[in-house]
Amino acid sequence: MAFHLHKAHEFISLKCDNATFLATLDGNRCRTEIRLHKEISEVLRFPEHYGKNFDAMYDCLTDLEWLGVDAVYLLIIHPALICSDEENHTEGLFQDVMRQVLEDYRHHPIHFHLISEKSFLNLIEPHFDK
Repeated sequence: MAFHLHKAHEFISLKCDNATFLATLDGNRCRTEIRLHKEISEVLRFPEHYGKNFDAMYDCLTDLEWLGVDAVYLLIIHPALICSDEENHTEGLFQDVMRQVLEDYRHHPIHFHLISEKSFLNLIEPHFDK
């Protein structure tokens, strides 16, 4: 059996086995939109052609086929800091993307698990049609 220690300032991005991928996104490292796109593309191993905009983020998050796994776990820590240095309400765009991604994964072959603070999860909770 092996174990790995990760310092708090390091992000985690690893394929745990043939079925599971685990990644962390730290809002402290994503205080601007540019940094957000850089970090999320690194931790989730987005393709090189990633467009670094919110439409491209949505497209990549709802695909993730290149990871070759059945389940993706994304831990978002310090979510309130994401795009906090921006003056144009970019954090709302990120929240909208995450909300739509969660809605789209209802019928997706890959299981997407988002782990974060309750306050953030309440902000992005999908509103499913009944």
